[in-house]
Amino acid sequence: MRKTLVTTAVALASVPTFGISSAVAQTEVSANVGFVSDYRYRGISQSDRKPAVQGGFDLEHDSGLYAGIWGSSISWLGTGSGAEIDVYGGYTGEVGDFFYDVGVLHYNYPGGKASGSPNPNTTEAYIGGGWGPVSLTYYHSFTNLFGAEKSKGSHYLVAAFEYEVVENLTFDAHVGRQKVKGPDGGSYTDYGVGLTYAIGGFDVGLHYIDTSGRLVKGVKDAKGTAVLSVSRTF
Repeated sequence: MRKTLVTTAVALASVPTFGISSAVAQTEVSANVGFVSDYRYRGISQSDRKPAVQGGFDLEHDSGLYAGIWGSSISWLGTGSGAEIDVYGGYTGEVGDFFYDVGVLHYNYPGGKASGSPNPNTTEAYIGGGWGPVSLTYYHSFTNLFGAEKSKGSHYLVAAFEYEVVENLTFDAHVGRQKVKGPDGGSYTDYGVGLTYAIGGFDVGLHYIDTSGRLVKGVKDAKGTAVLSVSRTF
């Protein structure tokens, strides 16, 4: 999942870009691959509190337009899908010291829908902005949210902070609020704090992730935990 304003999961770090060719020098591509001890998204484990392998590709243009694909191993769908594949596109830019990002993100779970079961595939639009180390992003679902019945229109708001403490060592924190519509809807809060260290071409992170609220009360996959992440850029 794109690391800019698109994600609040413990995912891969930002990756450098390189030119595809001199003929299309304005278009750049980046790739990433990594490992997490527990794939947490909006505070909830997507891998049954077990390790996950992740990776993706991004295309970015000097105009601010971008598109990409990102995937992770998962283990939360009763129908047996073992993968999440996200496809997204949008536009990012700056106005003075203010930066912004707007786009559409589609989560796809191949083989994750059995006959008579809810469709977990989800499409959201997002808009975010920030200044310096602080950002605020809003997500709005145009479909049911990850298979929740009649949950179209659910939304998520997250505030994030990221700051390089010393060279190669970055501190980050976030707090988000998920509102789920529908007969079983409600709200919950997720939050996290951690450090990421760049060493020898790898980004090594250690974060604490937790949640609170009625929707996640007593849910094992939403309990607080430390998450280790290791990623590589190329």
